[in-house]
Amino acid sequence: MEASFGIGAYSPSEAGRLIGIPSSTLRHWLFGYSYDHHGPRTIQQPLWRSQYGVDREEPLLGFRDLLEARIVRGLREAGLGMPTIRQCLAFGRELVDDDHPFSTRRFRTDGKTLFLETETGVLDLKLRQQVFRRVIAPSFVDLDYDAEAASRWWLNPGKKTLVIDPERSFGQPIVAQTGVTTARLAQAVAAEGSVERVARLFELAPSTVRDALAFERRTVN
Repeated sequence: MEASFGIGAYSPSEAGRLIGIPSSTLRHWLFGYSYDHHGPRTIQQPLWRSQYGVDREEPLLGFRDLLEARIVRGLREAGLGMPTIRQCLAFGRELVDDDHPFSTRRFRTDGKTLFLETETGVLDLKLRQQVFRRVIAPSFVDLDYDAEAASRWWLNPGKKTLVIDPERSFGQPIVAQTGVTTARLAQAVAAEGSVERVARLFELAPSTVRDALAFERRTVN
């Protein structure tokens, strides 16, 4: 499958590495699966439709697929079951008219459930009831939004040196200042044996090179 500019392009293994889940889990979420456990075969449908559609030979994820999966991972870690998450996704799609509702600017989370901002208040997508805005902590502070959808993911928001931007390098993790990928910097340090030398070669601050190295090590382990 051919990658498209402005969407981002990630194999399941690349996406799994970036958000910290097994690629097999990601495939189940995006492409569905079936199982047979002491009874008739059960088919689980995909949680949402991938930006690149369904291609089981060479599947690709887009940037918004990546963010949807990142949020689902967080909700699973917070203890929400898959049936609840499916309901939230279905209800969210209906309300915002978007196949990727979790990565729209109108969503917020308190770590346990999701909230959708509406004209009349904030709707709890788990309980489907109004809640007070003041009890909902703003989240996703590492995301930028263009219009209604997330457009950039800052990988260390305190510094904003590294970013994932589907408009640049097909969404690969890069140095925001120059566009060089974090993977290339890590390879250069391994070859040169010196952060300072690589920083001079790429005309970057040594601290930026260290940020790229830390990111690569964190996502590999």
